[in-house]
Amino acid sequence: MIKKIINKKTVLTFIAVSLITLLGAFLRFYAIAKNPPSLNGDEISFGYTAYSILKTGRDEYGRFLPLVFQSVGDYKNPVPGYLMLLSIKLFGLTDFAVRFPNALAGTLSIPVFFLFLKSLFKDKKVAFIGAFFLSISAWHIFYSRFAYEGIIASLFILLGIWFFMKILDSKALIWTFLSAFFFTLTMYTAFAPRLFIPAFILYALVTNLSFFKKNWTKLIIFIGVCFVLGLPLLYVTLFQGASTRLQMVLISNDIEFSRYVLLKYFNSISDLPLLFFFWIKRYLGYFDPGFIFFNGLDATILSPIGLGMLYVFEIPFLITGIFVFIKNKIPHKGLFTAWALIGMLPDSLTNNQRHTGRLLHLFPILILLSTLGAIELYKLVMKIKKQYIKFAIFSIFGSFVVLVLIHAFLIISADFPRDKGESFDEGLTSAVLYVKDHQDSYKEIVFDPWHGVTGPYLVSNPYLYVLFYLKYDPSLYQRESKVTSTDSSYLFKFDKYTFRKIDWVQDQNKKGVLFIGSPWSFPSDGLKKGQLLDTIYLSNKAPAYYIVTP
Repeated sequence: MIKKIINKKTVLTFIAVSLITLLGAFLRFYAIAKNPPSLNGDEISFGYTAYSILKTGRDEYGRFLPLVFQSVGDYKNPVPGYLMLLSIKLFGLTDFAVRFPNALAGTLSIPVFFLFLKSLFKDKKVAFIGAFFLSISAWHIFYSRFAYEGIIASLFILLGIWFFMKILDSKALIWTFLSAFFFTLTMYTAFAPRLFIPAFILYALVTNLSFFKKNWTKLIIFIGVCFVLGLPLLYVTLFQGASTRLQMVLISNDIEFSRYVLLKYFNSISDLPLLFFFWIKRYLGYFDPGFIFFNGLDATILSPIGLGMLYVFEIPFLITGIFVFIKNKIPHKGLFTAWALIGMLPDSLTNNQRHTGRLLHLFPILILLSTLGAIELYKLVMKIKKQYIKFAIFSIFGSFVVLVLIHAFLIISADFPRDKGESFDEGLTSAVLYVKDHQDSYKEIVFDPWHGVTGPYLVSNPYLYVLFYLKYDPSLYQRESKVTSTDSSYLFKFDKYTFRKIDWVQDQNKKGVLFIGSPWSFPSDGLKKGQLLDTIYLSNKAPAYYIVTP
């Protein structure tokens, strides 16, 4: 009888978690090839590199199974690319295949988060509500829908920290191996964790030194696994240019910081306290309610109420949850606190203002606090004796929640592709598909990388879109004779494809050439009759590219 009851509860739990996960999967997978409206430059770079390795064992630069993916102007982490290789093998070289690993990692985070909460709190209510909040999180959904490495890294960090907690709670050595493995794997996945992980591990080891003195075998295994698995990363960072990205995004390159230097606020080592306060100002900015609840996500043109890391209706949940967390006995409270405070460190040291994508590894903390607050507020409401008051509270608040969720759905499904299509290089896909159908009629095809609706202020890499959508043979491209130059004649050329600025005064006399550029690439007084073959529009109906031949 007891076994039947236990089995029934287990089945019901499995069904409930499956339904929550399926909801999350639908929100992350539905129409991911169309929204965002185009693969961005990073996605297209990852995709073709993975395709090249799949076909030849080498990236487009000829490197055999690289541990760092060279791109245009920087280097990318290998784990997202190799995961993408598997999905391209399954689904072909498509937009869906490029985005599949991220959507899958975002979906898998839901049951993993459920198990994490259930394991620590021994309370299914906390686990169920936490998993549900994650499944509908606009923050998590948004970054799960395109190839953004932070989603995969956040899953690995969750596993690494969970298994570290198990090291402290269990005698089994398997958790030591697994924690070290996922911590190190995260370092190969995204850049922000390369500062967070070492800082968090140092804190965790120091604050649990008495435990590891009694369990020195676990300490040796943990450090040993991290060191051995991390050696290749150290090598590519020092000798293969993987540190380029770090040099590009350091806070010392920040425009505001540079202004302080130019104004001679920083003249010597004695001015370091000013630099410290500059960083403190940046760090404290993460506690801005507007960033957390309203416009932190940058999913659309800024408006009074956009989307943040949490929904507006979670404001009372988060505030209450913080009090519950401080007041109550929480398992591994010190590690959770360090997770939150150290987790903001990497992004605060970059040269860009706050970026919710670089804070994805904090989703377990914010959603846990929101969950604890929601449960506590529910208990308080249930203590109200008058039923009509309880009914009114649940009805009004429930209606507000529904409105907020509809608002979020409309932003991600309609406003985001309309307002942010240009930042995803929308239009290049259609341009290359036009080339695919008509290229045999031309001896040369010229793409102008400078574009933008309000002016030619954006620079894309259309050659990657040509390689990707034409499924250009990687072995041929690796051997291809390429021409590069920094003068005005061209930037890059291979086969019949040239990527340079269009100079219509000179180019209008060239026959047998197809030109693709933004409206700014051509004369403002219009083209001659028959020269404009097609116009490619963004989702907001603005013209993105003209396809022209003299």
